[in-house]
Amino acid sequence: MEAKKIIVTGGANRIGRSIALELAGYDTQIVIHYSKSFIAAKRLKIELENLGSDVHLLKADLNNFKQTQKVISYAHKKMKGVDCLINNASIFENDNLITFSEKSFLKHINVNLKAPAILIQNFAKLCKGNKGNIVNIIDQRVEKLTPFFFSYTLSKSSLATLTKTSAMKLAPNIRVNAVSPGPTLKNKRQSEKHFKKQWKSTILKKKVDTKNVSSAVKFLINNNNITGQIINVDSGQRLAWKTPDIINAKE
Repeated sequence: MEAKKIIVTGGANRIGRSIALELAGYDTQIVIHYSKSFIAAKRLKIELENLGSDVHLLKADLNNFKQTQKVISYAHKKMKGVDCLINNASIFENDNLITFSEKSFLKHINVNLKAPAILIQNFAKLCKGNKGNIVNIIDQRVEKLTPFFFSYTLSKSSLATLTKTSAMKLAPNIRVNAVSPGPTLKNKRQSEKHFKKQWKSTILKKKVDTKNVSSAVKFLINNNNITGQIINVDSGQRLAWKTPDIINAKE
């Protein structure tokens, strides 16, 4: 099944932008959701239109329940239907069990988990028996746990569970899958040196190309036998095994 009426949350930059470009083309309509990146969203709109897509921009704060509730209805009205939802928007802030605050914790839960749940619920209602696709963007760290990024990790781990339970509930008309990227783009807190060290530590010793993440999304959309699956596009980061307890052990 090809996606023709697509919503991409957090679509103006980074992985969201790459996904939008991957899915663009003639006979497609795309709603690009953004929060603060209006200039980037406007530039992307021009790129997508040059590829043949009809594009609509939507500003919404997914930390706000009322604004989140309006996303799917806006897209449905603009495109006269919806058939694909990409839950890509995300908050990524560092905290841990000792330092987390209520504000930070709730923001991660609201944007990374509650918003996708609301969008999936409203998307399913408006599909009304028609075929549809949902792809959630998670993170490989849900399979390679650390005590860092506490609120983020909890929210993304729950999104992985939401992916599977949604797939159960919404079958057979709507398929729900996910992609978990590894080290793809440097975050704002990282130096280039630290980011390089991160991707060099993966077992494939290479950073993840955004194109490979977006092509995995497209693969899940087009393969109508897959639902409830999470594809890790992480250069094998979750499989890193050369930890001190292993390296220093004698067989």
